[in-house]
Amino acid sequence: MLVSLLLLAAVGAIVALGVALTVRSKKDFDDANEVVPGVKSPAPASWAGAHSAEAKMHRRLGAAVRSARNNPRLVELGLSERTRQIESEALAIDERLIAAAGLPMSHRADAVNALEPHVVELEDAVSALITSTTISQSRTLLEQAVSEADIKLQALAQARAEVEQLDQQATGEISTDRDDEPGTATR
Repeated sequence: MLVSLLLLAAVGAIVALGVALTVRSKKDFDDANEVVPGVKSPAPASWAGAHSAEAKMHRRLGAAVRSARNNPRLVELGLSERTRQIESEALAIDERLIAAAGLPMSHRADAVNALEPHVVELEDAVSALITSTTISQSRTLLEQAVSEADIKLQALAQARAEVEQLDQQATGEISTDRDDEPGTATR
C-alpha cells in the first residue's frame, strides 16, 4: 500500500512538472512573438518561426526593440524617451506589417516589401543610439548620434502619418479632428 502511494505521488509529481514545463514553454513562445516586451502582438503565432518576409521583419522589429531596452546606458544617459519612441514606431510598423500580410496574395508581396525600408530605418536608429552610448565619452559624438536617431524616428512617424492619411482617403473615412477642417480655428 505504501509503495502504491509513493508511486502515485511520483507519477503525480512528474505530471505536474510536465504541465508546468508546457505552460512555461507556451509563455516563452508567446513572449518571443511580442515586438515590445509586455505588449501582446496581434501577429500570428506561426510568425515566431516562419521564414516568410513578414515574419522575419516582425522578428527584426522585436530584436531592435529588445536591443534598445537591454542597453542600460540609454536610461543612464537620459535617452529613455528615445526608447519609448522606438517602441511606438516598432508597434506601428508591425501593425502595418500584419495588415499587409492579410492582403490577397496578388498584393501581399508588394505591400510587405514596401515596409522593409521602415524596418531598416528603425534598426539604424537603434544602432545609432546604442553606438552613441558605447562612445559616450565624447559628448559631441553622443549628441550627433542622438540627433541622427531623432531624425530617423521623426521620418518614420511622418511616413506613418502619411500612410494613415492615404488609408483614410481610400476608405472614405473623414477625420473627426475639428482642427483639420478648413474654417475651424481654435482659440
